[in-house]
Amino acid sequence: MASSAASTWSHKLKWSAFRALEALSDLKGNEAAGQLDVEIPTTPKAALWVFASTIGELNAVEPLLRTLHQRSQHLQLVLISDHAHYRDSYRSRYPGAVFCVTRGHSRDASALVRHYPPKALVIAEIPCYPAEAPCRFSSAFVFAAKNAGAQVAIINGWLYGYAPACKLDDLERRLLAVDYLSAIDTICAQTEEVAQTLIDLGAPANNIHVVGNLKFDAMHQPGWTPANSKCPKLLTDLIESKRPVIVAGCMTDEDEQQRAIAAFARLKQSQPNALLVLAPRHPEVPANMQTIDAQLKAHTLAYSLRSSIADHPIPGEQACLVLDTMGELRDFYAVAAVAHVGVDHNVLEPLGFEKPVTVSPGWNSTYPSYPVYSLLHAQSVLNEAHTADELCAAWLTHLQPGKQKHDHEQARAVLATLRGAADRHLNVLNNLLQALDR
Repeated sequence: MASSAASTWSHKLKWSAFRALEALSDLKGNEAAGQLDVEIPTTPKAALWVFASTIGELNAVEPLLRTLHQRSQHLQLVLISDHAHYRDSYRSRYPGAVFCVTRGHSRDASALVRHYPPKALVIAEIPCYPAEAPCRFSSAFVFAAKNAGAQVAIINGWLYGYAPACKLDDLERRLLAVDYLSAIDTICAQTEEVAQTLIDLGAPANNIHVVGNLKFDAMHQPGWTPANSKCPKLLTDLIESKRPVIVAGCMTDEDEQQRAIAAFARLKQSQPNALLVLAPRHPEVPANMQTIDAQLKAHTLAYSLRSSIADHPIPGEQACLVLDTMGELRDFYAVAAVAHVGVDHNVLEPLGFEKPVTVSPGWNSTYPSYPVYSLLHAQSVLNEAHTADELCAAWLTHLQPGKQKHDHEQARAVLATLRGAADRHLNVLNNLLQALDR
């Protein structure tokens, strides 16, 4: 964490001060306290810790994580998130993994070290800098892992530029940010800009490597079949039905969602057998589902909830299937004729299945999805539509067989030039790989 006795003493002093502030916050109702949820083993198990805040981060780093996991079968894989509702999705990806929920309290870090002492800690994409991303993974876990002798790496590193969400997070950044950056043995940054910003913030320059974006490697979906999904009968029936399927994924913005539903209502006039699969970003929030219900009813579009039909065919009279489940969007992209991806989300998932993709404007340049969006939009791989009429027209165009073949060929040529980040990561993670081998 620090190479000299003076700096070690300095860190210990700052860490003690922060722990005192954290304890004071606990007395006032610290929301991070008491949130640890993890299976307790009968005896401690040496582990590989991986922090991936959401299923998006987990999917993004999958090509590299699979390699690390295969190399460390003697270690317990511990997947750490600050979102409890991703448990089933994470476990479906990695059935033998332990799922740990935490809001970043230092007591959680200490407890996890006791039960699953880490050989390595891998932080997926965020946070590269304390309290600057829409997730909570505190310095405590980095320091605890280092004190346990673990190698620590950030992979696919990106900076969001968020301000701290609360006073304690602000104090953590002020006191511990440089120590946090210095404690990370290897930072794999997506771009030169991210790398230089981290150096300016105090990260050791020789620890930072620009290796590109893992998402271009993660987009491949070789050998997908409905049999590998949670609903093989439903998806098989959908393929055999030949219904034109529009999948609108990661719908977060209410206006964009309304635009997609209105576009689909127009499309139904010429494609009466079409099906809209609508995937809201947070179906666990009742207000989001109430909004979808109102919007679909306003356009007289009958719908089913994915959770209500189990693994059965979608009733023919249903115009829409609402994905109110977690971890299934990729499988529905696989059977789509056209995909629409919500603003600021991952366009590479449907492109991995060679699906034409439409988007709406208004992407945030600080989000890690932006470089991918910007590059592919400039290369005309993405079709951007501003209105419901434009979106409907784009979908109708993409439903033409000749257009689909052209879209596939164009996207394939562009994306082929952008892969290779997984290998570049492995080339700079020698120390972490050695730690996993021990």
